[in-house]
Amino acid sequence: MFSLQNQLELRKVTISSLITCIYLPSIITVISYKGILYSVGNGSSCFVLALIFVAELLKSFYLNSSSDAQAKKNKANKNIAGDILRGFVFLLCVKFTFFVGIILFGAPVLDCHEETLMLSLLLTLLTVFPLLLHTGVESSLQLLFGIRNYGKNTVIEMLVNNALLTVCGAWVGAVVIPLDWNTPWQKWPIPCYLGAVGGFLLSNVLTVLKVTLMSSAQKYPILNIFVQILNGFQVSK
Repeated sequence: MFSLQNQLELRKVTISSLITCIYLPSIITVISYKGILYSVGNGSSCFVLALIFVAELLKSFYLNSSSDAQAKKNKANKNIAGDILRGFVFLLCVKFTFFVGIILFGAPVLDCHEETLMLSLLLTLLTVFPLLLHTGVESSLQLLFGIRNYGKNTVIEMLVNNALLTVCGAWVGAVVIPLDWNTPWQKWPIPCYLGAVGGFLLSNVLTVLKVTLMSSAQKYPILNIFVQILNGFQVSK
């Protein structure tokens, strides 16, 4: 649960979420204007994933920034090459896990492998990648399997909520695929792809809203009612 005691972390998650609320809708708007919205999920839409990769990487630099001299010293002592290699292998394993899981949940088995792979890559970028950049391989595994609790770490709480709502969004998006509407956006994996993006965006919007209400509640206590309502929608515990 977010706490007003750590204003630095609250500022970081707010700015990070605001950046997401700007860049993701901008990407969707541009590809819609260019008429290539219905091609997301194909190999030709790799540039979308590249943009998300760069944006999340830059956000991680900001979230990991610290004025603590000891923290900087610890980062300097790390084996950067080894961390990058372990992180790359970890992401490949996660992408393969998503790929298999998506097929087990009903994705085409004999065809559309490229589309399923692109969706797996998107889910990896929006869920595990930011968590990996902030906590490392070991801590990410512990958080994903519930072995470790993030406690009062506001940044990790935000990242976990983002990951869970992204997966939920992809799952909800699959609901419209079997419906007999005969619309272009029902083609696999467009609904799941956009659902994942929508879930990730919704999580960031809720983060900004929650922090804003928490700050305003100090002056207007009645707003605590809405804060409690948002806490009720909290996915991670």
